[in-house]
Amino acid sequence: MSEEVEIRAVTARRDLRAFVKIPWRIYNGDHNWVPPLISERLKYLDPTKGIFYRQADVALFLARRGRECLGTIAAFVDHPRITHINRSEGGFGFFEVVDSYETARLLLDTCREWLRARGMTSMRGPTNFGDNDCPGVLVNGADYPPAMLEAHTPAYYRDFLERYGMQKENDLFAWRVTFDEVGGRMEGAPSDFTRVADAARRVGNTTVRKIRLDDWDHEVSIFRTLFNTTMEQIPDAVPLSEEEFRRFAEEMRPFLDPDLALVAEIEGRAVGFCLLIPDMNRVLKRLNGRLFPFNWLRIGRYIREIDVVSFKLMGVLEEFRLRGIDALLSVEALRSARRKGYKWLDGSLTSEMNPTINLIARSRGAELYKRYRLYRMDL
Repeated sequence: MSEEVEIRAVTARRDLRAFVKIPWRIYNGDHNWVPPLISERLKYLDPTKGIFYRQADVALFLARRGRECLGTIAAFVDHPRITHINRSEGGFGFFEVVDSYETARLLLDTCREWLRARGMTSMRGPTNFGDNDCPGVLVNGADYPPAMLEAHTPAYYRDFLERYGMQKENDLFAWRVTFDEVGGRMEGAPSDFTRVADAARRVGNTTVRKIRLDDWDHEVSIFRTLFNTTMEQIPDAVPLSEEEFRRFAEEMRPFLDPDLALVAEIEGRAVGFCLLIPDMNRVLKRLNGRLFPFNWLRIGRYIREIDVVSFKLMGVLEEFRLRGIDALLSVEALRSARRKGYKWLDGSLTSEMNPTINLIARSRGAELYKRYRLYRMDL
């Protein structure tokens, strides 16, 4: 008779390593999966080192049958988010499980009871803590590798969550377009965008500059302020703390190209920003989770071979919208990316609750090539 599945909390370093390495079992043979760096994931999930633990209560759980690891889940109470949305809503993430609904049910039951014991009235996810780090389960688009900060999950995850009784909260979209399709004769920008951009520069007294890597701390502060301010229009969008934003910035820093990280200014005041990043997942996919002993020697060559650029962030302060500044930033960034030889552009992730940006993407010829879904349920 086989042993029963047991759910246990992660309390030791050995358990944490098993938690981090379970995806290598789940995605064995899936050529579109992008392995995370094991060292970075261990640090992120270590209560003594992980930034998220400073603002949240977190519990990690493993599903085991004997010595065999079958799945993982994280339960968390993000206090700043609860204050911001004014709801007692807990989260779940790092949900990975073998193709066994019974095991998935036990993990979700454990997560639900842990959240309920802490006064939560609903749970939402999956998110790998924050909404900007691989949120949702993949609904469509498993035939192509994810871009940076996008998830990649088996089709049965959606089935398991819906069978458990979770309801769709909202969908998130990833778009793609080749630079030829986006307007080859205009150096990578549609002609109407170009006209609007030229007018913004000429009439609006707007200048565009590159990020100053030699003034890193100040530039990160500018980008964070613009990001949080421009995200206020999205329902339940939670501002990123300085520590959290800097963590993302430091992770992206080795890949940043100043020609693709732009700030729009009027009379010296930063009023908008645009950030395209060479897709670091094209590098991570070749590392299999490890930089050492030999991959660190090859990483420079891998970065030079990236042919995808990811359009991750853009925003303009509300009082300066409708002046063509967004078009100006887009045109400058797209022209730079095209000159540098990138083949196509990923735009991700956009929310279905932001119809304007999705309409713009579709009207510019972009293809919706991935769809992710976030779920919630009452407790």
